[in-house]
Amino acid sequence: MIVGLLCRSDVLLFVVVSLPFVCSALIMALKRLSHSQEVLSTVASLVLFPTTCALYFALQGNQAILQYRLSSAILFILEPEALGIVFGILVSFLWAVTNIYTIGYMNKVYGQLQDRSVFYSCFAASIGCTMGIAFAGNLVTLFIFYEMLTVCTYPLIIHGGSKDSIASGSFYIKMLLCSSVFLFLPAIAIICGMSDGAGLFSAKSFISETHPSLLPFIVTMLCYGVAKAAIMPVHLWLPRAMVAPTPVSALLHAVAVVKSGVFTLIKITVCAIGVHGMYNYYNAPVAVDIAPHHNIMLYLSVVTIIVGSVFAVTQKNLKRLLAYSTVSQLSYITLALSMFTDGAVTAAVFQMVCHAFAKITLFFAVGAVYAASGKTMIRDIDGLGRVMPITFTAFCIGALAMIGIPPAATFWGKFYIITEALKQQNYIVIFTVALSTVLNTLYFVPLMYRVFFAADATCKGRVKEAPPLILLAMLVSSTCTILLFLKPDIVLGMLSVLG
Repeated sequence: MIVGLLCRSDVLLFVVVSLPFVCSALIMALKRLSHSQEVLSTVASLVLFPTTCALYFALQGNQAILQYRLSSAILFILEPEALGIVFGILVSFLWAVTNIYTIGYMNKVYGQLQDRSVFYSCFAASIGCTMGIAFAGNLVTLFIFYEMLTVCTYPLIIHGGSKDSIASGSFYIKMLLCSSVFLFLPAIAIICGMSDGAGLFSAKSFISETHPSLLPFIVTMLCYGVAKAAIMPVHLWLPRAMVAPTPVSALLHAVAVVKSGVFTLIKITVCAIGVHGMYNYYNAPVAVDIAPHHNIMLYLSVVTIIVGSVFAVTQKNLKRLLAYSTVSQLSYITLALSMFTDGAVTAAVFQMVCHAFAKITLFFAVGAVYAASGKTMIRDIDGLGRVMPITFTAFCIGALAMIGIPPAATFWGKFYIITEALKQQNYIVIFTVALSTVLNTLYFVPLMYRVFFAADATCKGRVKEAPPLILLAMLVSSTCTILLFLKPDIVLGMLSVLG
């Protein structure tokens, strides 16, 4: 009976969304027990991934819906579909990997005696919010979890307690909340008010087909209102948040925050606005109304990719370099999405998954360098690759992924983006990808050279590889980057099976 209950898709859906929150509450309740936070977060993260995979298999040919009416006008609903399943599996897997890394890193850098119950509790709650975003069945539910994620990640950014941490955390929460309240929420209100489906993703009521003249305004409001997607100029919170511990940076850049931002844009575009209607609107030979038919998402993505790459070239601090790299690379996803075809959506989702594994590998490696040597500046890493070969081999795999060349899976992501652009004769996309690839090469190749071939760093004799848990997490994430290059159908197959 219990086994049969656990095989039901609605039960599995409840478990995958609620489990991280239960873990978060238990961590705070049992914080007086030694190592309880590490044990609870490890168990929860290792259970969440297979449970999410089980939900994927249970949904084949079936549906799962959980709903609760908060008021006569507000419906809280969870309803998984193809995009959410892919994102949910990605997040649940990376939580397990990041948790392993976090235990090794925090014990090495901060010591084992420090009480980190708030840190682990907020980390787990952040994952729960992200799973809620993945499986949200309407715009209201998506917005609730999106805002909860902002609040849950704030204590993680200020964890260090320094003046810089407090200032960065304050800037982070002000920028994200203000953009949401003044742009994202009004955009949701317009979509819900103008569409027949009242914001339900399963209603198949697309505002691009019923009210196309609103598209330029709604898209602009979403691009700037969903500040977690880090489209310029609402990207400013991201480099400033680098004062947080490296596991938090990994959470921000690869697991939850920025991925929730681009996923939100993908989900709303596909399930509420309608890509086919947007394609027809932006490719209409003759204007059918007085509104300008400018592809705002395309233009903003191009600017963010190029300017972000230029900023990355000028950085001297490793984490800030990766931060601007993230700003640039995220907009590859929105660049693909801005072509508004089924193939473009597939390319965007695939690029999102591949970037997550590659970028988390890079942050793991940079954190390993800090844990082993205390170094954070580019000028201090000369020759460290010869004493930390595992760390910097993983770093090089992540760097190759940012450039987009084999054996990294992002090669296929760029390939799919360019292929779709060629079909549409969209030379702006092709030029942007080509130019940004050159810029990515300019700041990653010198790094790869200097860690292995430059003169020895002054601290070389005192440095050795990072602790085993840190190395294990790096090996897993870098291996997945190569695995997705060899087997891209792992992601593409899930999208095709669930439609």
